[in-house]
Amino acid sequence: MRKISGGVYLAVGLLVVGCGSVSDNHPMPSLVPGGGVGGGKISGYLNVYVTDDDTRVPIMGAAVRVGLSADPMPCQGLTDSTGLAVFNPQSCPSLKGPATVTASDGGYAPSTLIGVDGANLTVTLRAFTPAPVDTATVSGTIAGWAGLTPPATGHTTIALIAASQAPDLGDRGNNITQPMRTVATIAGTTSIPADACVRNVAAQIDDCNWQLVARTGSQAHYAIIADDDANGTPDDMSDDVVTVIGWALDTGLNLTAGQTVVNETLTMVAAGDLQPFTASFATPPAGMGFVAAYPAINLGDAGRIAIVFPALGLSLATTKVPKIGAASTSGLAGATYDLIAAVQATKDVNEPSSLSWSHAVDVTKTVAVATWLPPPTAITDTAGTYAFTPVTGATLHSAEIKNPDGTRAWSVTIFDGSTSFTLPGVTPDPLVSGTDTLTVSALQIPGIDLTNVAFDDAQQVLTGLSSDQITFTH
Repeated sequence: MRKISGGVYLAVGLLVVGCGSVSDNHPMPSLVPGGGVGGGKISGYLNVYVTDDDTRVPIMGAAVRVGLSADPMPCQGLTDSTGLAVFNPQSCPSLKGPATVTASDGGYAPSTLIGVDGANLTVTLRAFTPAPVDTATVSGTIAGWAGLTPPATGHTTIALIAASQAPDLGDRGNNITQPMRTVATIAGTTSIPADACVRNVAAQIDDCNWQLVARTGSQAHYAIIADDDANGTPDDMSDDVVTVIGWALDTGLNLTAGQTVVNETLTMVAAGDLQPFTASFATPPAGMGFVAAYPAINLGDAGRIAIVFPALGLSLATTKVPKIGAASTSGLAGATYDLIAAVQATKDVNEPSSLSWSHAVDVTKTVAVATWLPPPTAITDTAGTYAFTPVTGATLHSAEIKNPDGTRAWSVTIFDGSTSFTLPGVTPDPLVSGTDTLTVSALQIPGIDLTNVAFDDAQQVLTGLSSDQITFTH
């Protein structure tokens, strides 16, 4: 799995009848894409795969350490060409779970799993310098753009075009920076986001030749069309009033790396096939005052359409969204709506924070965020011992240490309820001297078994994620 917040790795292995003594559990090795825990409890044998967090390719030569950081004689091994390290009664006597397992490799941030109890593990490592994200280039227009009612004075019609996000929230393909493009105006030219269409009568701008840098794989493309009322302050967007007036779609797409698509046409959704989506929010926890939320259309393998424009919050509760499987939205048949809401300290201060994820909601009713998961508290670093007060009701906790430049230095996943930890020695030390950041997160994932769970699957039923952080000098 990729990061949501604080580097969490969970997954599933297949329970396989193996061989060994009556008391030993010796499953066949099972690699789980995205990371994994399974194969029954650790008793005598442990299979550990190590893979790249982004590419999911096995890492050969990764070091795997089984034992607490203070253990003077931990069990240690290196992964083979398949990314697998195997521990047995000969190489690791008295091996029993739960265990603490650390995987590391040069060029990657180490990952430590504390109190994990699965004889098949797949641990994913994030590269300090990840490989470039595979992308495709798409250009096109919106059918019916020219027929839209011209905006009133002081208003602008805007369409934002995007690709559906990959199912994994942390997929870097969900955060591709879009370029700018130049369009003609009454005064000459101006720059606008390449993935936008704009019409403004006063400035004589009317352009819907959008360009999009898209992720690869199965996806849908969509446009959210809105009226932007400048509210009498054309140079200050902070007080603009944005109202969704239309949608356009193109579904069933599958793009490959380096592909170029031209003349794509997004089809307008009929006005009668749109409906309101209204959300309400519980009072934010103490120390948090900024709420941002967005409906999401869950398309399954094609990802999710994140309706981030305009964002819902304490001052805007309703937007307009497509009906599922209507005459002009047949490409959405079988999809469901979610609501992903986040609260944080302020608009510009990200921590502390809490995320609520409501699944398969009923759009015909107000979707209520009834509670927020409080964040971990009392986070400390005392001479390399990290501690925190856990969140009641959380399924598990995790931690992530970032170097001064913001790159991940280490990730920790806590399976056994521990509230403090130390890190084993790794050469070279992945923590850079300076001011580092420790983020501790709590995850709420109803109904999962931490000894047998695929996080790619569990992420789809996650309902709460909260975090807070401290800085410390290394």
